[in-house]
Amino acid sequence: MRRYETILIAHVDLSEDELTKLIARYEAIVTGQKGIPVKVERWGKRKLAYLIRKQSRGFYILIDYAGASSVVNELERNLKIDDKVLKFMTVLKAEAVDPEALRKEIAEALQKKVEPPAPAPETAPAAVAPEEPSTGETEAALATPEKPEDETKGEKQP
Repeated sequence: MRRYETILIAHVDLSEDELTKLIARYEAIVTGQKGIPVKVERWGKRKLAYLIRKQSRGFYILIDYAGASSVVNELERNLKIDDKVLKFMTVLKAEAVDPEALRKEIAEALQKKVEPPAPAPETAPAAVAPEEPSTGETEAALATPEKPEDETKGEKQP
């Protein structure tokens, strides 16, 4: 069993429901070919480096899975047919993969999704107000910096 990841760029104007159906379809293809889907990441909308089918933006999706080469062949065959997919690329990540290690990785990824984020601390440190100058002299000195006389003598007038 080998480990692969496929990155695909979908049309940017697809609705959230259409994207969810698209991802579910390709996950079903992986599992239908006796592959193991590890994770699916939605990278979001991004600007493309060059126009692809007259589109300047696309929605990036990463599908990480393990399986035989037949899984890749079937997935890429379906990606080529689909008009909603602008471009895709599949990369071999590892030659041999332990199925037990994959199950552990999947379980850890699911736990991270289920766990709620840690709550922010309720007590914040009190903000310290800056001290104000006590005399008007220091305020004037800060507002109008003076040039030393030596610098003004050496300057040429235009």
